[in-house]
Amino acid sequence: MGRLEEKAAPFLPRIPAQPIGYGEAQVILKYLGGNEVPADWRGILSNVAYRYGGELLNSSSIEVKSFNRLERRDTYNVIGIMKGEIEPDRYIVFGNHRDAWSLGSVDPTSGTAAMLEITRVLGEMAKNGFRPRRTLMFCSWGAEEYGLIGSIEYVEEYVKVFGARIISYLNVDIAVQGNHTVDIKTSPLLFDIIVEASKLVPSAYDPVGKTVYDKWVDFQWNNVTNEPKIAYGLGSGSDFFGFDQLVGSSNIDATYMFDHTYYKSLSSYALYHTSYEVFAMMKNFIDPNFTAHRTMGQLMGVVALFLSETPVLQFNVSRYTIALREAMKNLKPNNPEALDPLRQAINDFGATANDFMRRSKLIDFENPFNIRAYNDQLLQLERAFLNPLGQGGDYTDFKHIVFAPAKGNQYAATGFPSVSDAVATGNSREIDSQVAIATYFVRGALSTLKEFDNFFS
Repeated sequence: MGRLEEKAAPFLPRIPAQPIGYGEAQVILKYLGGNEVPADWRGILSNVAYRYGGELLNSSSIEVKSFNRLERRDTYNVIGIMKGEIEPDRYIVFGNHRDAWSLGSVDPTSGTAAMLEITRVLGEMAKNGFRPRRTLMFCSWGAEEYGLIGSIEYVEEYVKVFGARIISYLNVDIAVQGNHTVDIKTSPLLFDIIVEASKLVPSAYDPVGKTVYDKWVDFQWNNVTNEPKIAYGLGSGSDFFGFDQLVGSSNIDATYMFDHTYYKSLSSYALYHTSYEVFAMMKNFIDPNFTAHRTMGQLMGVVALFLSETPVLQFNVSRYTIALREAMKNLKPNNPEALDPLRQAINDFGATANDFMRRSKLIDFENPFNIRAYNDQLLQLERAFLNPLGQGGDYTDFKHIVFAPAKGNQYAATGFPSVSDAVATGNSREIDSQVAIATYFVRGALSTLKEFDNFFS
């Protein structure tokens, strides 16, 4: 495979950067002589006036010694496959990266532990005669922390294979960062499968008989829809990115989370990516009995078996209608009528999705060819939302027109990101252009749900 010369790679760093702790930052900030920043730019370090920079007070200087090196290293992906007995050309893929910033007891080793336990259990089942209906793949990725290198390289090399065959990618990067409840981000198509799986798995650190679903009822419940709160869209923060944006499969990322109502200011666990992230941290502060690890292994294992063993995939296409409408509600152009073409396309999508579900009840699922044809329509739906050109410029890998990172936030997923970016500019011509593109792909997606001999009506 061809490679760029290092000097020709525009994304390699040219300016040395050195992470520092809060203690060092507090001292340095006290020496800054620039103007004070606005209130919404200020942090919470004590006895510090937050300033833009400027010259250091008292003609002071700072010496930074960095021992980072730019060098070429080899990294490896480790792939295990349990071949499906009936549909070996349909894949359910588990994945987690193996590299860490330090010892990584949470990120990524909690996920590695959960994935290895799942493979151990499936291995025991295989000894007793179990063979999955569809192929199960287990992927330990290299170099995730350096830019998702291992998974992206693998997906790019085999994107045509995955594009034709994969059903779902299940990501277990940070499997456990708390012991309160399970937090999931997913494709809308998998919502119902996740809910059904959650009803079968015990919740960690709760009374016997209480399930993950029961815990959601208590703490992550949507009183409007009378359902658990499960976020749609995965962003770019882990190895699901290639499967989301280049392959177009329907994917999941899950973690056992701490209580956000108590730790309101924390976006992630306190010692994230530090040298303190060791086994003792996990054992003493996060998951003393490792029951959260067990719950995550059981939950993701049950989801995988639902996907691999159910002859008819339990994807719910009507969930995408809800997701599309929610995503559009968050778009606030100065002229709301600019969204009318997209709004009409989403309404038409909803009608087509309802018709698809009505027709599915009439299918003879005793016929394996009917099952295969129905399942293939479900798989084509998510892929139909991929724009081969992406968002253009430096953002060609952001291909999913409904859920992808926006240019203003390249980490999290945004609904209709290209339209959102256009709205942020206020440029009416750009807004109209991006609405037209989104409308085109929504209509393309709904055509995949129509009858085979009448997809163009």
